Amino acid sequence: MKVYLRLLQFARPYGDFLPLYLVYMVLGIFFGIANFTLVIPLLNVLFGTTDAHTAAAPAALPPFALTLDYIKEVFNFYFANIMATQGKRGALAYVCGVIIASVFFSNVFRYLGGKLLTGVRARVVQNLREALYNRILDLELGYFSNERKGDLMSRLTNDVHEVEISVVNTITAVFKEPLTIIGFFVLLFSMSARLTIFTLVLLPLSGGIIASVAKRLRRQAALSQSTLGSMLSVIDETLGSIRVIKGFNAQAYILRKFRAQNDLYAQTTQNIDNTRDLASPFSEFAGVAVVAGLLYYGGSLVLSGEPP
Repeated sequence: MKVYLRLLQFARPYGDFLPLYLVYMVLGIFFGIANFTLVIPLLNVLFGTTDAHTAAAPAALPPFALTLDYIKEVFNFYFANIMATQGKRGALAYVCGVIIASVFFSNVFRYLGGKLLTGVRARVVQNLREALYNRILDLELGYFSNERKGDLMSRLTNDVHEVEISVVNTITAVFKEPLTIIGFFVLLFSMSARLTIFTLVLLPLSGGIIASVAKRLRRQAALSQSTLGSMLSVIDETLGSIRVIKGFNAQAYILRKFRAQNDLYAQTTQNIDNTRDLASPFSEFAGVAVVAGLLYYGGSLVLSGEPP
């Protein structure tokens, strides 16, 4: 986590993007949660169980308030009016229209947030590459005699590229994901506290499997970058000393040296691909196991007559 926070220092000044990004993020989370909750009234209309919404509808439009209860009351108010005037078909059209509008605005704000992060990512990579280049210029001459040129080039190109890929994920993990989790947990606890607590008990089991796979991927990625730097060093050494290699007839030696690094890099890349391919089945199995446990526990509560 410290590494991610250090990367965010290259995105300064934060005031250029953070306030607007937080606005887009909050609005995107709000409409995303609305997409999730609107599935319930849609199913109620389809299966003819709309009494709960009509009974919960207020007699008049409630005053404005930034709460979940206000949103529910407004939705139930218009839902009940449409049910009374246009019947179930009109209520179905109303729910579908609200879902379409909610999905539209959720994706619009997600796009605006992603567009804003694109400029931040470019700024971070630009500042990071410039900082690395300035650091190289400030190093003593003795460093370059002990350090291989290929490693330095790999850090300035491949490593910075890896950072570029992770910048958006870093900002999302720091700013967006915590609020998203809080928002959904507030919604889940309001719907069923017992099922939510049961979910929190099951999640560490599936999360442990996914975390072990991710940790293995990080180790293999670090080895891959190191191996690539060594291979680039051999290539640089060959190109810079090609006259010496040919003069001393050392083609076989330098070829064995390159082949060893190339084979190691190919094996490391293959291991990364194998681990990445293994991540999807593991994640699917863990997710299905959690859902199956929830269905069994929630179904048991319903069959026993207890509120979930």
